[in-house]
Amino acid sequence: MTKIIASILLVVLSPMGCATDWFTKREPEKVIVQVESLDKNEAGAEKLRTLELSISQLRSEVADLKYRLGSFQSPHSLTRYKLSKEVFLCGERIPTESRDVWENLDREFLLLLGNETQVLLWMKRARRYFPHIEKRLREMNLPDDLKYVTIIESGLRPYAVSPSGASGIWQFMPPTGEKYEMRRNRVIDERFDFFKATEGALTYLRSLYEEFRSWTLALAAYNAGENRVRKEIELQRTRDYFYLDLPLETERYVYKIAVGKILLSDPEKYGFHLDEKEFYDPLRVERIQVELAQPLPIIDVAHAIGFYYKEIKELNPHFSEEAIPPGIHFLNLPPGTSGPFWAFFSTWKKEFECK
Repeated sequence: MTKIIASILLVVLSPMGCATDWFTKREPEKVIVQVESLDKNEAGAEKLRTLELSISQLRSEVADLKYRLGSFQSPHSLTRYKLSKEVFLCGERIPTESRDVWENLDREFLLLLGNETQVLLWMKRARRYFPHIEKRLREMNLPDDLKYVTIIESGLRPYAVSPSGASGIWQFMPPTGEKYEMRRNRVIDERFDFFKATEGALTYLRSLYEEFRSWTLALAAYNAGENRVRKEIELQRTRDYFYLDLPLETERYVYKIAVGKILLSDPEKYGFHLDEKEFYDPLRVERIQVELAQPLPIIDVAHAIGFYYKEIKELNPHFSEEAIPPGIHFLNLPPGTSGPFWAFFSTWKKEFECK
């Protein structure tokens, strides 16, 4: 059999410099296979195929290693991205010509811009919760930008609880929650009911704006409480949020909301990209009102409509225990299941009435 002469030029990593630089700055040497006087017998052809497969695998491993090394590099060069010269929140212009104001906004911008994980989670969760909030804002004739309050309050986490006891996506404290008809006791906490809390939050924000006639002051009052903001306005003799001495959290609050809007309004402009399939599904429920004389086990509801207990509990985080307590309540059900629920409920109710 005629000899097969094969020479492979191997890529040798230089001992100088780091692996990352080598992969990002140099193209791999081409692997050259020279085949001279190739005999047509099967053994020779099989050896050649094996050789080609080995070369293909080597190229694949090199490409994979290059990708892995690249993943350790920061996806953002923070100095690439600049704040817009004009920034508005709820239709009100933020005075960035003031060096102090610009510096405060720039700090929050850089801090959030550098937190890629957090921004990506905001983008994913916004697709789930923003549609309902946007709808209610339009219906109540309120600024669309108010939806970004939820980003800074809770990161759109439905089970969020702060060290001070504020709870839910809109982070209501117990007294304020009760003022806006969110019941709270051992078996129910309606601050975790996204729909009811949204109604309360938008009503509260509207009332704050009606008092302060400024959205920046209304947002400050949402964070610190209207009594604190009233007191500081009177003491400091200014109604300009940007020049009020307030608790540090409140001083940063409006800036954070503004940056949340900047990043989520056009995330790709700042280096954040998600494929459509990576967003979380929008929250879709059939919301019904039920009146109970006896506790209704959630497991029975789930079984009757063909869903898991866990799925029904997660749609109704305002119910603290395994059963819906006696009284009049809103219940969130998966789309298309209210019919089976009412059929089940009719039978269940009759059974209890006969006991």
